[in-house]
Amino acid sequence: MSEGVGPRAGRHAGGWGHGVFGRAGALVVAHRGASRYAPENTLTAFRLALDQGARAVECDVRRTRDERLVVIHDATVDRTTDGSGLVSALPLETVRSLDAGRWFGAEYGGERVPLLEEVLSLVRGRALIQVEIKKDPIPAAGIESQVVSAVGACGIEGDALVMSFDHQSIRIVRSLRSDITTGILYAARLVDPVAAARAAGATALCLEWTYLDREVVAQARGARLGVCVWTVDHEAAFKRCQELGVDAVASNDPLLLLRLAAEGGDDP
Repeated sequence: MSEGVGPRAGRHAGGWGHGVFGRAGALVVAHRGASRYAPENTLTAFRLALDQGARAVECDVRRTRDERLVVIHDATVDRTTDGSGLVSALPLETVRSLDAGRWFGAEYGGERVPLLEEVLSLVRGRALIQVEIKKDPIPAAGIESQVVSAVGACGIEGDALVMSFDHQSIRIVRSLRSDITTGILYAARLVDPVAAARAAGATALCLEWTYLDREVVAQARGARLGVCVWTVDHEAAFKRCQELGVDAVASNDPLLLLRLAAEGGDDP
């Protein structure tokens, strides 16, 4: 564990709704795990984030050709593995046979693309989690039900925040399980973010931090919505997020943000 940070590890009591939204201080979320220090979206990256003291992690989920849920960001396996092709066009056996770590460093050779259930099991009882549903370039009908089932099977409904750029997906998730926290992802200056969240049945705004301002936070607070931002890897950006009063900040460098939060007296 990292000195001065590790003892803070552990999820927030009350989960997202009561444990994070509206509380003092911004929760640090390890974006794709501790992805500055280990290959993103691998079990090693998530373990490292937990060891560093992260109380929340974020992962991306896609579906293989045979409809299994795997944790990977891109629509293709090209960037983060030694294979090629669309995730949605490859069977699980092929995806799992790929090396998902050597691209980051030789010492990570042999890392595999994890199943969603593996990541959920790893963080259960240790951290909150943000799960981003990916549906590009071809919508994966029914993936929402699978994600909800995976979260329920792991028994972490209160500790999971399901989010997507596909706001229809969020409506579906909410219709399936109203007790799972949800968020609409966006990278824009929306005319009415509260209306967008309500249309999707979302309980949080999840926006790129560069579009954050006091008005957005005020609107969210007035509507009792959480505010989560991404991806913040620099001190100045994190301090701005703290000043504006956001609830959660996703970072590729959670260790940096945890240190800054501790120095500022926050409980990250």
